[in-house]
Amino acid sequence: MKKYALPIVAIGFFFCSMQAQNLNLVRLVTQEDLSGNARFEAMSGAFGGLGGDLSSLHVNPAGAAVFSTNKFGMTYGLLSNENESTYFGTTTPTENRMGGVSQIGSVLVLKNNNEGSWKKIALGFNAQRQTLYDNIVNINGENSNNGLDSYFLNYADGKDGSALGLSEVETVREIYRFFGESPNYGFEYQQAFLGFQGYVFDYIADDGLFISNVAYSSVNHNHQYITKGDNWTMAFTLSGKYNDWLYLGANLNIASIELNQTTSTFEDGYASDSPIRRIYFDNELYTYGSGASLQFGAIATPNPSLRVGLSYKSPTWYSLKDELSQYLETNYADPDNGNRNPILDIKNIVNVYEDYDVKTPSEIRGSVAYIFGKHGLLSLDYVYKDYQNSHIGPNDNAVFIDLNNQINKNWASTSSYRIGGELRRNGVIFRGGYHLDQSPYKNTSIESDRSGYTYGVGFKFRASTIDISFLKSNQEGSHQLYDTGLTDRAQISSNYGRFNISWNFKF
Repeated sequence: MKKYALPIVAIGFFFCSMQAQNLNLVRLVTQEDLSGNARFEAMSGAFGGLGGDLSSLHVNPAGAAVFSTNKFGMTYGLLSNENESTYFGTTTPTENRMGGVSQIGSVLVLKNNNEGSWKKIALGFNAQRQTLYDNIVNINGENSNNGLDSYFLNYADGKDGSALGLSEVETVREIYRFFGESPNYGFEYQQAFLGFQGYVFDYIADDGLFISNVAYSSVNHNHQYITKGDNWTMAFTLSGKYNDWLYLGANLNIASIELNQTTSTFEDGYASDSPIRRIYFDNELYTYGSGASLQFGAIATPNPSLRVGLSYKSPTWYSLKDELSQYLETNYADPDNGNRNPILDIKNIVNVYEDYDVKTPSEIRGSVAYIFGKHGLLSLDYVYKDYQNSHIGPNDNAVFIDLNNQINKNWASTSSYRIGGELRRNGVIFRGGYHLDQSPYKNTSIESDRSGYTYGVGFKFRASTIDISFLKSNQEGSHQLYDTGLTDRAQISSNYGRFNISWNFKF
């Protein structure tokens, strides 16, 4: 039986030779929610042909020149998210609530009072939370297929078992760090090492075999997946009105992303003769970085009532960093020395991975809107993206090559539809809308289409407006517990609700 050495306290950062990225992470980076100020959301974001709204700068920069006066605005939003997971017949509900400032921006309009084709120029800036990652999914159930030992044994398969032990003077932290720093070992050896030092499995040197210390016909899983953070996008806009019928504009978009993913699993319910009595495994992945994209748009007005919009948004090129920390705790009934409770707390050692790049798909948006004088309007947007054009690099990394192959195999092009309208009555504006976003996954059981309704009301005063919006949408999908070994999925049903209140004033 191997000897266990208690770890000493050590704090440090180091570069690992194996990446921690997976397809789910790339999906989170490429994800963009329907988000904006209250007026924008109340009409489901159907503003590509309308303009004249601060959040509309993110869908068509030509809309900045539609403003007739200078304007400033900001938004406070509240989000609720209800998840219901089903795992081997057991259903577990989870409810999340969060809030905060979600949008702030301004437009400065410079009118040309002289003769000329360019009637006015508009300079715009709008920052808004494009994606809010805050979410909790609780998964509980009895799994008769796989346990956590499958995860660690899969990483141990093919490895040199003699390298997983400790000498009298080595500590778990020192060897864990060594595996991460060495280009000959890396992440897979780290996982195998944790499983061996946590007594999840033993190594039979004479036969070169890894033998599980876990005996079960089924195991109980209490699994939690938590995401926190957001993606803020800032649009710097230059727009102009040419003659009396054409608006043109361009954006430089700067995105900032911060994402924490915590995955934890408590496992018990083994057979009475199982040497391992329980396992708790925790992983925290922190992703952060920034990106940039360009955007161009036009809005044509063939007559005072009709507006037609077209815009193109380039891919967003992100430069990202990842940091990973892990924790493993097991209870092991050693027949020679009694119960042992090895705790491999290595969170003070952070795996810092080399910088990498993610490219999101480009976007093409076509829009048409009809304005019924001072009584209201109706607007429709169509958005096309090809998610197979997503990419993670550099290209000489074997993990990224595999991920790009997964993108080509599993993702597809998507269409999104936005329809919204306004009805104006004596300074009160009633709004409503519908949106549908197709899933980028060919297998929609992983992530289904997302659809929902929006509605709201606006109050117009002499120099300002107050707008309120409500959004309700739903989506079905699944969550895979781990990338290898314990790869079973829980079905997730999610219902989203968002309340926004915006204040805008002219100056």
